[in-house]
Amino acid sequence: MKTIDRYITRTFLGSYVLLLLVGFGLYVFSDVLVNLDEFTKDRALSTRDVLLNMVDYYAFNLPLYYRQLGGVMMAFAAGFTCALLLKNNELTPLVAAGVPLQRLAVPILGCSVVLVAAWLVNSEFIVPGCAHKIARQHDDLSDIRSVDVQCVRDDRHAILVAQELQTRKGTLRGVYIVEPDDNGAPKNLIRADAARYDPDRKTWLLDRGAREVMGPAFGSAELGRPIQWEALAEYPFTLSPEQILLRQSAQWADLMSIRQMNALLQTSNLPNLPAVAKARDVRFTQPLMMWILILLAVPFFLTREPENPLVAGGKALLLTGVCFICVFLCHSVSSDIYVARLAVALPVLVFGPVAVLHFANAKT
Repeated sequence: MKTIDRYITRTFLGSYVLLLLVGFGLYVFSDVLVNLDEFTKDRALSTRDVLLNMVDYYAFNLPLYYRQLGGVMMAFAAGFTCALLLKNNELTPLVAAGVPLQRLAVPILGCSVVLVAAWLVNSEFIVPGCAHKIARQHDDLSDIRSVDVQCVRDDRHAILVAQELQTRKGTLRGVYIVEPDDNGAPKNLIRADAARYDPDRKTWLLDRGAREVMGPAFGSAELGRPIQWEALAEYPFTLSPEQILLRQSAQWADLMSIRQMNALLQTSNLPNLPAVAKARDVRFTQPLMMWILILLAVPFFLTREPENPLVAGGKALLLTGVCFICVFLCHSVSSDIYVARLAVALPVLVFGPVAVLHFANAKT
């Protein structure tokens, strides 16, 4: 069986790499077609500069593409490998020799353990390490690109609003920071014409900065509370320009590692707590879903009876497609944190036993 194991392993890994390259190519090609005008928005850039910007953008997005495609392509590669065995009538002598057809899936499952481990390393270390690069828009690669900042909260619960953020220069313009008290309630307002990030001291240097402090009450109630101003040269807002850009991304929770998400969930007044908790739970269930997709697809090709590979592939695609759609719908739930957690676990609880029984009941 060692010869057959090597043959199946070589076919499976070759198919997996080929499918990944095709998936990456389609991803990049379709994105370039849609967003080419974004790369060429700065008319001062030469053709060489535009191409370098495109390489810079997609090179940092490849880990994200791998995380999105790795599990699906693994199931496709497993099905394609078993379909070749079926098409070339290589299952017939194995069945005649009394070999259980489930045994042929052992090399595939063994390789999948290594591939899932690589997927976890990519998700936990590589993607979080370049998350601020992945969060860029297509025209963020130019120095002229700037974005506004809308209510970004740091680790000390201070809320930042700014008219303009230039990530490459590390500057803010039109800065407003709501400073909280010990209970997290708004206390003071900090204003500055501009701010520049000091990476060595990890603080923001303010240009004409001032803190608006509410003084003690005096006089009649109609007069309210007097306003006191104090000059402020810097403020330790705990987020860097790249982290501010990342926090404004719609997928910023998905780009973090489990350790980062656990630390973030310790924050009591996090505004998007269900989304972060759901992203963490999805990270745990995704490897299980990869194996479930393989066990759902492979048995259609491991048969002792003559079968058209296209018909078997259609059946496998139908079942795995239903599973994939259910996973997508369950992951779209974003209400209460406990409802979201149950929705994330539901595909594993439903399709896990189905996949195991489907694989075990293959007629050999």
